[in-house]
Amino acid sequence: MKDISKNLCSVECSIRDVMESLNKGVNGIIFLHDNNGVVKGLMTDGDVRRAILKGAPLEDKVRKYMNTDFIYALEGLPRNEYLKKIQGKILQLPILNEEGHLVDILFFKENAFLPVSSPSLCGNELKYITDCVLSSWISSQGAYVKKFEKKFSEYHYDYPALSTSSGTAALHLALVASGIGPGDEVIVPDSTFAASANVVIHAGARPVFVDISEDHWTLNPELLQKAITPRTKAIMPVHLYGQPACMDEIMSIAEEHNLLVIEDCAESLGARYKGRLTGTIGHIGCFSFFSNKVITTGEGGMVITKRKDILQRVSQLRDHGMSLTERYRHEYVGFNYRLTGMQAAVGLAQMEQIDLFLSHRQKIVMEYESGLKDIPGIILPPRQEETDSIFWLYTILIDEIKFGMTRDTLMSHLKNARIDSRPFFPPLHGQPAYKTLAVEGDFPVAIKLHEVGLSLPTANNLSLERIKSVCSYIKKLQQGRSVDE
Repeated sequence: MKDISKNLCSVECSIRDVMESLNKGVNGIIFLHDNNGVVKGLMTDGDVRRAILKGAPLEDKVRKYMNTDFIYALEGLPRNEYLKKIQGKILQLPILNEEGHLVDILFFKENAFLPVSSPSLCGNELKYITDCVLSSWISSQGAYVKKFEKKFSEYHYDYPALSTSSGTAALHLALVASGIGPGDEVIVPDSTFAASANVVIHAGARPVFVDISEDHWTLNPELLQKAITPRTKAIMPVHLYGQPACMDEIMSIAEEHNLLVIEDCAESLGARYKGRLTGTIGHIGCFSFFSNKVITTGEGGMVITKRKDILQRVSQLRDHGMSLTERYRHEYVGFNYRLTGMQAAVGLAQMEQIDLFLSHRQKIVMEYESGLKDIPGIILPPRQEETDSIFWLYTILIDEIKFGMTRDTLMSHLKNARIDSRPFFPPLHGQPAYKTLAVEGDFPVAIKLHEVGLSLPTANNLSLERIKSVCSYIKKLQQGRSVDE
């Protein structure tokens, strides 16, 4: 039996009491009992957040907000019976005796489904969002928005930073604020998430797809040079999977043709190219804070640039095109692309942990490299000289002949073992959404990597033991070779 006393509180305690108990490290759950010790309900970090967001005072009795409809099991059952109780995201199973007293808690973190990514909310997120709610400044006008932007700016060599409602919004604002519109072309790598191309179309311009390099999985500079036309106005390198693009070559080409460079850094926060952080090399850097990114605000994004003219237009466009000095005077047809104070509160807490997150990610990478490097048919992600990838998702390639099965078959086995994975991004040129673009050209690398590449679980809070178990499972599959394809 483990010590479960820290996981217990009376139903007469306050929300503040529960928060203090949760803050002591009790695996994110508190069980609430009556005067006779009978468990009547529970509260998790999420339950507390939801109560506060609904206006619950911190001194309110917790009995009004506790979850009374929870899964539990009686003591004395075989372990397989306990495992059957797992439903969805249930990771803790309380064990009660016949009197209803808590006698044990079973944790299923090592048996639960392993997602390809998940957020780590282990810092001041709850503290800041609580403070934000209590202040009542929960909109984009709150102090936390400025605090978050300042923290992000400081991390990026004091580049001015403006938060947005999403990474997609950040890219869209960067394009529109730069004057890119109908009749213009923007060069986009063929291997990337659809948002990179969608924003170009939303701006009224045309995305021109260019194949990537097999050496680094980002925009091929030689093919980029050939794709430039008199209508080209910008280049949008994407630092795919945290791999920095060849920015020296890209910037040289951009300067030669007087083109704007907008870095899509959705997957590369903290990555470096020749010592410089991605997002600070081109003219504009755009970031995403979706829940699977290095830091998260749930949804959200950021634009950084030292171009004062662009920065001013981004600031106005994200707020309905309103004048910065005269309220309700609209100088542009703008958008509502603002980040809320609550999201910014989470983002500030996340940025306080950025170095910790990136450090742990490097340990995950080393564990994957150690566990997979000697498995025939596994091709590890590239490591380029003078670049520091953050390996946003640790992505490998499968040589079907040497490994003994296809990429898709491996993904199927991983799924059966409750291990999530993702295929390499499909090429944009073949997507139904872009048929009207009448795309021309060949994209052999983008096609190949999509067919043989897959991303493995990679997250800031992922234990190294779980990485070892993933590597061990893949190794057993390859050695067996008896698994049906």
